[in-house]
Amino acid sequence: MNRKTVVATVSGLAALVLVATCGPALAFGHHGHHGDMQYGLLAHAAGLSKDKIHSAFKSDAALKTDFENFKTAKTAMDSCIVAGACNNNEIATYASAQQALTQEKLTVWHNLFKGAPNKAQAVSLKGQLDQLRTQQHQIMQQAFSSAKGADSVTPESPQQ
Repeated sequence: MNRKTVVATVSGLAALVLVATCGPALAFGHHGHHGDMQYGLLAHAAGLSKDKIHSAFKSDAALKTDFENFKTAKTAMDSCIVAGACNNNEIATYASAQQALTQEKLTVWHNLFKGAPNKAQAVSLKGQLDQLRTQQHQIMQQAFSSAKGADSVTPESPQQ
């Protein structure tokens, strides 16, 4: 297989994985939960509605507080980093706020999945997506390791 074919195959598989994981999750809309797209897809597979997910996140008071603390800490840290005047306090405050926010979001997801009507479907889908990612990683590794010594693409000879 020449390099162009390998790159095209890898690109196609990467696009397929992206569409499979992000497309349905985007149907849930943007709620500020950037890292939770895969959970959205899996929640849909588990039979959780968009409204149920939205409601769970909107009604969590601790999540709102953690998000506000995170935004404040990020703004302070960004300012001190750009100014070159950070001390460990801004960085530690940001890391702590990020950890608290992540923990609260995962708690909301956990509670949603705990009551999901079709958990087996979500588990099956997660296994399939993990398998696709493993295959994608293997193909990428193969493509880039076989192309290490090649500086240019050699055209294929025409088949007759």
